Amino acid sequence: MNEITRNQFASMLLITDAFALFCFTGSVSLMTVIGLTVGILIQFILAVPLIRLGGISEKPAYIFYLAYLIMWGGLLFGMQWKTSRHIYIPYENSGGIWGKLLISGLIALVCLYISSAGIKAMGRASLIAAFIGAVCLLIAAVSGLVHLETENLFRAVSGRSLFEELATGFALSGGVGSFAILLGITKGSSMKNAAAYFIGKGVLTAALTLTAVMVAGGIMEITDFPVVTAAQVSQPFSSQRIDSLFLIVFAIFAVFSIAVQTAASAYIFGELFPKFVRFRSSVSLLLMIGAAFLLWKVPLNSVVIGAGAAAALFAVPLIILVRRGAESALKKGRT
Repeated sequence: MNEITRNQFASMLLITDAFALFCFTGSVSLMTVIGLTVGILIQFILAVPLIRLGGISEKPAYIFYLAYLIMWGGLLFGMQWKTSRHIYIPYENSGGIWGKLLISGLIALVCLYISSAGIKAMGRASLIAAFIGAVCLLIAAVSGLVHLETENLFRAVSGRSLFEELATGFALSGGVGSFAILLGITKGSSMKNAAAYFIGKGVLTAALTLTAVMVAGGIMEITDFPVVTAAQVSQPFSSQRIDSLFLIVFAIFAVFSIAVQTAASAYIFGELFPKFVRFRSSVSLLLMIGAAFLLWKVPLNSVVIGAGAAAALFAVPLIILVRRGAESALKKGRT
């Protein structure tokens, strides 16, 4: 059985969440920190039907999650295109559509290599990637505290209400599609596995957004990517720029984020079409790149993306539970 451990499960999902925060555009403030963290608690509560299911195993639901994973994978490609212009990835800046295709092709090749080893092997690799990212982000956070200007906490204004921040949190949570799939192949209690993930997500989100507020609060109005700007402004070492380390983490997380969606999509293809053995990952990646060209102008915090995340997290699992309950009641009535 290609099962993964709780730590591997959480690492793969948290890498995707971190990458989405890297690519978040717009201002962040203390209201954002509160809204996103409270939103994660709400997401955990809404995930109870999915947790009770222990993951998704219904074929009709697989079709929905496959489409959702393709969409989110396409959005991840689009996020990489947009954000890389800000952190100076050379080919992306100079190549136009061909640059996008080139960098997407390179990412796809690495994703194919990672996903071809299987979900279990990718889970082990994600632990290493998550550790490297955590060290870099911890350095940035500590540097932010050392150079903290208290007034930055109150200078930054996002311009969004608490409800809008909650909605933004759902839009940033596109990884719930892979959460639904991977939960079913993770060892141990589904509730404990889900709790570990959501706790980690809450800590990660609060740390990244609060660091962005502390470091970049004074220039928030002219900042396109607050988390990236915070990494660039923070300078903990006299001889090494933290944004150089961040660029490495950004590239690693971009690859792993898309690889997770690819592996989950390939898994669904295998469940829907057992005879479709070869090229599952390749087809998934091609569909994601196609989706990226269709969706790359869609804002990350749009209502549609948030609604899709809510459906993947809560609505579809609830429908499955209700249908199962109705079928069980009918069987009892017949007997």
